[in-house]
Amino acid sequence: MLSDNKCSLNLVWVTSGTLTASARTHIKENYSRKITADIHGTSVELIVTLQCLDLFDLCQEHDALQDVDDGSYNCDHTFYIDPKSYHRTAAEAEYPTLSMTISVNQIIDVFARHRFNVFRANPRGPLGNKINSQIKRTLEDPINRKRFHLLNNGITAICDSWNIVNEDQVDRNDKEVDVRGLQIINGCQTTFTLWNARTAVANDPSVLVNVKLIECPRNFALTIAETTNIQAALRAEDRISNEEVQSRLQREFLSLTPPWFYEIKRGEWGKMLGGQREKERYQDPEGGYRKLTSKEVSQAVIAFAGFPGEAKDKIRDFLNKVPLSSIAPHESKLNYEDVYNDSVIAVQLLLPAVTQRKVWKQVATEKESNEFLEYARFSIVWLIGQMLRDHYGIREGLFPADQSATILVPIEKWFIPLYNTAVITIQDTLERARDNDEFVGYREFFRTPSSYRRIHSNLRNSLRLAENYESPLANLPA
Repeated sequence: MLSDNKCSLNLVWVTSGTLTASARTHIKENYSRKITADIHGTSVELIVTLQCLDLFDLCQEHDALQDVDDGSYNCDHTFYIDPKSYHRTAAEAEYPTLSMTISVNQIIDVFARHRFNVFRANPRGPLGNKINSQIKRTLEDPINRKRFHLLNNGITAICDSWNIVNEDQVDRNDKEVDVRGLQIINGCQTTFTLWNARTAVANDPSVLVNVKLIECPRNFALTIAETTNIQAALRAEDRISNEEVQSRLQREFLSLTPPWFYEIKRGEWGKMLGGQREKERYQDPEGGYRKLTSKEVSQAVIAFAGFPGEAKDKIRDFLNKVPLSSIAPHESKLNYEDVYNDSVIAVQLLLPAVTQRKVWKQVATEKESNEFLEYARFSIVWLIGQMLRDHYGIREGLFPADQSATILVPIEKWFIPLYNTAVITIQDTLERARDNDEFVGYREFFRTPSSYRRIHSNLRNSLRLAENYESPLANLPA
């Protein structure tokens, strides 16, 4: 990258052998250096970074590119702090905390060494939004970057332990802080933007950032993130991002044939290391990508199970683990744990998720001729789910894994007949409401329990009429 006569060069050296300890030390000590080079007669400051990978490291780098949580939090790091630029809690404090103001180069080095592993306890991944742009503009401004530690909210991290190694040595100009199990839980955007803007700030010790380091159990991560996160408020889906069931499902979606990317942390997809080349493995032949978010899947499951109104208006409650009471025809309840538990597997969620995606796509092609469709999307998902449940005798809960996989295979054959039946059912119910002067608008219609009861009642009539031509259920597997 060339800007203002500054250039960065990132080198990766891959070896088929195993590096010795001294070679690894050499690489770490020479990770980044600045030289002046003559490029076409112009003197350019060149920031040279070097990364060396043997076969073992290459495998680890590949895993990091996937950013699939394998439960590893082994990010050990050493910081160097000015004796006048830190404050620690009393030694007897329950959760020892160290507040320090350090060079941003040290945070850049954290990401260079540990990559996305250092964010595993963070409820989110790095987001591509205006906050990142504002941070980057501050760093690129030669005046404001000197005030970065005053203008930025700083970084909050937790760890298994921290220790100031040479705190009693008064003759030292800096102190070493050994940290075990480092995890950044607030400041992901700052860290990632510092990395992207490293050319502008590398080797400039006057650009500083505030870091709060807390020694505490890892299950405190979400609580601390919620209370310290001001730059970008947590959403409901962020609160579940570190749950083991979500991490396991992410791995299972990846192992499906073909693979799906299940985004449990906002920003994972957009900031995927490997970029477009890595995303190609999820390319859908019909267009787009085989990519789902935890919120999208949750809405699909809720609607498919008979909670279309809640899928649209109460997804936050569901993800916050507030029990849902259906406004659909049957009195029933649904809890987060009813869906996301130790027994659920990815393919069970894929059936409603793929159905919903196809509904969205079909509605997009027809909504100009049928204006109610934009409001009816979740209801269409519900009716398709209801027809499948009635056909296979599934009363409630997710479809069994084997049955989900079997139903998904011929989805191109059965989707349109079931979709058309659902649309006709809703359209007929709307027309009857208009004839009876009971229609006051689409938004209200699709939020009224009586409307759901009428739609459900009309579904059987629509199926019976359709069977006069060809049963919509004819193409479903046995």
